[in-house]
Amino acid sequence: MISTKTFSSTIRRSFKEFSRNYSDRHDLLIVGGGIMGSSTAHWVAQRTRGHSYSIGVLEPDPGYSTAATTLSVGGLRQQFSLEENVQIGLFARDFMSNYPHSLVNKEEDLYSNLPDVRFQRHGYLFLASEAGQHILQENHRTQASCGARTRILSSSQLQQTFPWLNTDGVVSGCYGGEDEGWFDPWALLQAFKLQAVHTGAEYVNGKVVGFQSRDGRPYEATVELEDGSMHLIQFNKLLITAGGDSGEVGKMLDIGLGEDDLSVPIPVEKRKRYVYVPHCPEGPGMDCPLVVDPSGVYFRREGLGGNYLCGQSPTEEEEPSNTNLDEIDMDFFMEAVWPVLASRVPAFECLKVRTAWAGNYDYNYWDQNGVIGKHPVLDNVYMACGFSGHGIQQGPAVGKAMSELILDGRYQRIDLEKFGFHRLLRKEKVLERNIV
Repeated sequence: MISTKTFSSTIRRSFKEFSRNYSDRHDLLIVGGGIMGSSTAHWVAQRTRGHSYSIGVLEPDPGYSTAATTLSVGGLRQQFSLEENVQIGLFARDFMSNYPHSLVNKEEDLYSNLPDVRFQRHGYLFLASEAGQHILQENHRTQASCGARTRILSSSQLQQTFPWLNTDGVVSGCYGGEDEGWFDPWALLQAFKLQAVHTGAEYVNGKVVGFQSRDGRPYEATVELEDGSMHLIQFNKLLITAGGDSGEVGKMLDIGLGEDDLSVPIPVEKRKRYVYVPHCPEGPGMDCPLVVDPSGVYFRREGLGGNYLCGQSPTEEEEPSNTNLDEIDMDFFMEAVWPVLASRVPAFECLKVRTAWAGNYDYNYWDQNGVIGKHPVLDNVYMACGFSGHGIQQGPAVGKAMSELILDGRYQRIDLEKFGFHRLLRKEKVLERNIV
């Protein structure tokens, strides 16, 4: 594995080589080259290597400057309430533990210059008040039944383990230890992308602007390339992994604009979230996990220089009015985030914010879980979108599952049928309690 700086120049040279002459037909065309699209491209390419199976990936922003994938805090956990999400987290744990060898079956198939994803095994710590303790315990039972090694800590155990933590109002916490933590999101994305290209996938620097159908079935995409020219790409199967733009891509296929089952849209849109970077030399040390307060405010350590990442998902009333990533609401930090930080960790009373950034979730406004699987009407159209902030950590497992569904017609390792489009037709919500 190589450093991020060296890898950045290597990957730019590599993708220029593969983007000079785009193909006009693919067996599988993927709209969106973020973590879901690149993970799926990789797993499909691994399965079909040597079988003349063509994979194309459309990505309008090859630098991923506004992608939800690269603007996330890169968390990895098993602390969810739904069994499927726990299993996805366990897959991610095992994948990261064996990276980069977990990408391939044969060592000789591994690309030689993959980046270091820098998995930091510092854990997650979910704190619960008396009102939320029963939910924490129920979630823990689900996690344990799936094989996760999370454990419940009492208030006194929390104080002993994390002496910098003020446990006023906290009854217990759930701690994931070394199975959880965080990593470099950009590096993981590029690892999947570079390995996919190495195995034969073609990345197209362009944006889909329309589709053509025959007998009610889409078969061709119109793509606007970076130079403004138009390029037509035919396909057998189509996968929508366009993040917050997935709902709009769906509309190009009449999903949400048609009749009967086609009248139901892909309920995914962009929603802006803020990440603040305060500096506090006297704050928690290397034993600091990613802490989630009962209020929803979270924080974790970032590196060795006394910096931290923190934030909070807003309520519906607090949702930002736009998705402009250049506009960052510092008042939200002062009014909603800092008071909780200072109360929970007394050292944070004297922190100073050094910088901040904004990123757009691919937000599923129906139930905040991914929409995964085949469309019930357009039988050659698949989707994996709407992960509402959990996409980067769920990418390895979901991409693997999508490769199984696309190539075998069914899920094998993890059954993700619960997250299918059919729940939208039936107006059923699949709710996850541990949304951060």
